[in-house]
Amino acid sequence: MRIAFSVEGMPCEFHRDPFIGGTQLRCGYNLIELQRVSDPLTHLSLKLLRTWELHLGPHLVHIERRRPLLFAGFRPHGYRVFVDGQLVAERHGF
Repeated sequence: MRIAFSVEGMPCEFHRDPFIGGTQLRCGYNLIELQRVSDPLTHLSLKLLRTWELHLGPHLVHIERRRPLLFAGFRPHGYRVFVDGQLVAERHGF
């Protein structure tokens, strides 16, 4: 899943690999690793909602991933990106 958005004119891209679970946020030239592949909780989690919050300068970026209850590995997930509380992107997929 790739979601492109901008924070105060700076291009950002959220990326999550559906096969290995690695999750990154690239803002400008910075790469922020949100979820590492080597972390066991990346692959085994019973929570339906996973959130990441981080500050980019004075702005708060909030990303959430909602997984389906049953057969989550085989069904699309919902992703929403908020910047300063405003919804800037929403996608549904792997």
